[in-house]
Amino acid sequence: MSTPTTPAPAIVATPPDYTTLVFLVDDQAMVGEAIRRCLSDQADIHLHFCGSPAEALSRAVKIKPTVILQDLVMPGIGGLDLVRQYRDHPATRQTPILVLSTKEEAQVKCDSFAAGANDYLVKLPDRIELLARVRYHSKAYLNQIQRDEAFRALQESQLQLVRSNSALLALNQELETALAQVTQLHGLLPICSCCKKIRDGKDYWHQVENYFATRADVKFSHSFCPECYERVLKEDLEKLSAQSEPSAGNKEPR
Repeated sequence: MSTPTTPAPAIVATPPDYTTLVFLVDDQAMVGEAIRRCLSDQADIHLHFCGSPAEALSRAVKIKPTVILQDLVMPGIGGLDLVRQYRDHPATRQTPILVLSTKEEAQVKCDSFAAGANDYLVKLPDRIELLARVRYHSKAYLNQIQRDEAFRALQESQLQLVRSNSALLALNQELETALAQVTQLHGLLPICSCCKKIRDGKDYWHQVENYFATRADVKFSHSFCPECYERVLKEDLEKLSAQSEPSAGNKEPR
């Protein structure tokens, strides 16, 4: 009796692991092949070749390279014109551009940098030099993107903090206004002409002391004004005083 065989696990292909995306624009296929061989054994570098100068800008915008290798002499559209187009487009405005040329003239180099190139290489460049320059410009570009993203995140965080603080200040102001309306008396107070009670906003009547005690930071001490003393209290006090004093005939002898 044969034992069942266990199926072999499926091998899942992993996407290429690279940090540098080189976009080479050259109308000569043999130049593209030479550059490809220089970069083929570098796991962190991926090459995208474009042989049509008319499609260069649209393809660069689509693939978002970290470095552009641009041939200087091309049919139809000159290399410097493409450099200017890269610099005019928002998607490639900051992308490093390395110009490839067969010319060593200083004026050609000056024109390339004036058009917006970041570097200049005489083709075909030495492999070690090409790798060094490609990695240098790509790393600088990626670091700049990270700094820009971090700065934008910081600005957004600060903006949210300002908004939160403004909202908190507004809320505190509203709270202070509400407290002031509770603890301060303003407007007309309906008061009874007879018993002198005060009516509140809910149509309840309160003693003067209770009404003010709940709406103002005050405490009451009770006493009599001179008029009320004469009218209400004086006569009763005199009667009590007279009753408490013993008559002269009833005094005990010493």
